Amino acid sequence: MPPKSANPSPKKKRPTPIPPDTAARALFLSDRTCVVCRTAGKAVQIHHIDDNHENHAFSNLAVLCLDCHTETQLTGGFHRKLDADQVVLFRDNWMTLVARNRETDTASADRPAGSTQDLRALTTVLDALKDRKQYVSLVIRYDLIGNSELRDKYIELALAEGCDDDTVIFFRAMQKRPDLVPAQTITRVITRQKRNKSWSQLARTYESLGDRRNAALHYCRSIAESVQEGNVFSAAYYLKELCETDIAAGLFQEAYREFHSKGDLWWQVRCLQELGWQSELNELLMSNRAAIEKAGDTSLLQYLYAATGEQDKLYEQMKLEAEYSVPD
Repeated sequence: MPPKSANPSPKKKRPTPIPPDTAARALFLSDRTCVVCRTAGKAVQIHHIDDNHENHAFSNLAVLCLDCHTETQLTGGFHRKLDADQVVLFRDNWMTLVARNRETDTASADRPAGSTQDLRALTTVLDALKDRKQYVSLVIRYDLIGNSELRDKYIELALAEGCDDDTVIFFRAMQKRPDLVPAQTITRVITRQKRNKSWSQLARTYESLGDRRNAALHYCRSIAESVQEGNVFSAAYYLKELCETDIAAGLFQEAYREFHSKGDLWWQVRCLQELGWQSELNELLMSNRAAIEKAGDTSLLQYLYAATGEQDKLYEQMKLEAEYSVPD
């Protein structure tokens, strides 16, 4: 009888199954169709993007047919390997298209032509950028196509390799995470821009950091100086840029919070009107009905009755306002 081995090889651990609800969600959102080739009717399976079969996070799963799944396993040779980034890109694009089709009651057969080919061309460009480690270009491209997952991946790789201060602020603003910008980085950039009197650049920096008051201040300073110096194009350019930002909306929100803390109802109403937040405005008016009717302010009463739909009372207040405005 042969002797027993002193160190028997351990049994290979079987991977845990994907939770049924997670698997069902992945299949439903992908229309039970391979997210890469998108060929209807092909047998599919759920692929673990990072090749860790214990990681069943939804973000790590993609529905692939057997052929495309094989592409993810290829290494070396002349075969083109379908890597993790490409799978994520195809998956997110396909799920978006499926969702749009369902929203418009479009049959799954009416899929946008050329979408797979376009993505193949895009991934070819992205592969070249990855090979050259041009992480900043990758960040910008992934942000433009709306893939924040891959954008953030390459932001971290770029930061690990080292970036200048302006790029750090640019990346964190792109992520809407100015809180992640180191304080010393902010100090260096703002000090340099103030020293150089680069008011428009300083305005952009403050906007990126979420400081709307200083952003507005320095945009206006840049525009005013351009007008005074006769540089009309520059003034128009930065005025247009200011108008395209969300600085005004942000300042109205700040003002609303200030007036709310002071209990100033009139200016809260005005802020909400400027923001176009009608449901919040209606709620504010109706919750303060007793105070508004007691104060007897004609304008606030009109806003209140317009919100409640009390037409007779609204017309009465409009009539009173008209009578008061007629000179003796």
